[in-house]
Amino acid sequence: MRVLCINAEKLPPGADVKEGQVYDVISKFVNNFDQVVYFIHGVQNEGKTQYGLPWVGYRADRFMPLDGVAEEAKEKKYETILN
Repeated sequence: MRVLCINAEKLPPGADVKEGQVYDVISKFVNNFDQVVYFIHGVQNEGKTQYGLPWVGYRADRFMPLDGVAEEAKEKKYETILN
């Protein structure tokens, strides 16, 4: 799955996703806080916070899925033409 990073604020040390960049998701899971978390291809996916606690993956709410977005935009465009 391809995603666009829409929120790169307050990342833990070592996290290296950038806002506005497109990434490939390797896998996803639900963490202990019931948050969907993505493992992103080509970036560091784990480390320690500034308080020494471990972090693994990136919260899914930092990203916007791109799969299917182009199809939805096309459908809306054609819908206005047909009406």
